[in-house]
Amino acid sequence: MASNELEALVRDLADREAIRALPMRYCDCVWRRDAEGLAALFTEECTLDLSSLGQVMSSPREIREGIGKGLSSEDSRALPFIHNQVFDIDGDRATGRSYLEVHMTQGGQTRTGVGYYDDEYAREKGTWKFRSRRAHFITPPRD
Repeated sequence: MASNELEALVRDLADREAIRALPMRYCDCVWRRDAEGLAALFTEECTLDLSSLGQVMSSPREIREGIGKGLSSEDSRALPFIHNQVFDIDGDRATGRSYLEVHMTQGGQTRTGVGYYDDEYAREKGTWKFRSRRAHFITPPRD
């Protein structure tokens, strides 16, 4: 294998691992109620579409503030798990899908929702981030 082929292979593997880590980091931030960390996973020009839950945010600041309100609630808690993930890389952009299971506790009751995220990723300043993330619930975690 030529040196440039090896470099390309290593770069591809590093890109794949960085993209694969984003949905896991997203869930980790939700579990830890870390709105600042969650917002840092998104590019400066981004969309987080949780319209099925009543929220659409279009900047890291909006994400930090909008998600922060939900994460700080003492009455409810979202506990997400990411399962299968597929994606395709095209240079500094990628698109993919992550399958989701979320346990929502609210008012002393727990519901489980399942669905998936449609994701767009972008390399920004050398780091892979979400450019767009849209939740689709097959069964929503709440009424």
